[in-house]
Amino acid sequence: MKTFDRIYFEISGVCNGKCPYCLSGIHRRATGGFVDCERFERALDVMTKNHLLSSDGTIGLYNWGEPFLHPRLSELLLVLNERELSYGFSTNASRVPAIDQTFVRNLKFILFSMPGFSQRAYDRIHGFNFEQVLKNIQSIVQTCREQGFRGLFTISYHVYQFNLEEIFRCEEFAARWDIAFSPVYAILNNWWHINALVDSKLNYDLLRQISEDLFSFEFRKKISAAPKGYECPQYNLLAMDEACNLLLCCQVPPGEAFSCGNLLKDEIETMLHYRQDNSICEECIRKGLSYYFHNSLVVPGFYAEALRKRYPNKTLQILGRLAKEARGRLRRPGRLGL
Repeated sequence: MKTFDRIYFEISGVCNGKCPYCLSGIHRRATGGFVDCERFERALDVMTKNHLLSSDGTIGLYNWGEPFLHPRLSELLLVLNERELSYGFSTNASRVPAIDQTFVRNLKFILFSMPGFSQRAYDRIHGFNFEQVLKNIQSIVQTCREQGFRGLFTISYHVYQFNLEEIFRCEEFAARWDIAFSPVYAILNNWWHINALVDSKLNYDLLRQISEDLFSFEFRKKISAAPKGYECPQYNLLAMDEACNLLLCCQVPPGEAFSCGNLLKDEIETMLHYRQDNSICEECIRKGLSYYFHNSLVVPGFYAEALRKRYPNKTLQILGRLAKEARGRLRRPGRLGL
């Protein structure tokens, strides 16, 4: 049985963000729910019994939704801690969860997704109060550390055309709170829209909006550069929705239509085999979308040049770390285009 270093388990199929380029944003087709504790516990037992998570692996408690919206988050963490399973979060920082010893016991990381560093940027993407988000980040970081957490905090700063001048202010904020800072280009992160785009069928108004906000100049170039026989990195991770449907990857919409079965109902080996031999994945790879998703999370050139000037002897090391963090977020995905 294949084991995985990262499994993304959607505990909240609900997101309060209003992102225009994300599957769970303003264009969401359906509203999800929250995983209940009993189902969550059963799913973890199946994962453990079948050794799906490696001994040093981590469960990301997110995919498309906002995990801190879950009303019984503390109970889910108790279940994880009883099994000594490691976990992490990606959050838009619109909410501050109850943080205690249970919250941090096996916590490995928290990734803060930010669409800029001003109210103007938040009005265009997340739709939250910017100053409140900053206070929430500070509160989460400070309280976690007071509870003994020594793991990684990272700000994933999504670079748009309209927030370039804000990037260094966000970097200063991150440094002030000893948070890792990782800026990458925002991408179109909606399965339906990106397929329509590659098929030249995307709505004109949305296409114009994309051209004004996203750095999409390399989209066609990346699509056409996809090598033959490209092996999708998604095969090395698992993603589940809140109903425990084992999804084909973390980029597809939740639900049975894009799953290879249900973890609580179907045979594991059969689902894993189908995951690597189905028409949806074949088309995604054929179109070059898989290659695009996994090769477009790059550090902006102007920021890389600024690093070279500030850290001439450490630039390659820093850029290598940022690239590794960007690749690792395809995880989440769920946070790439937010």
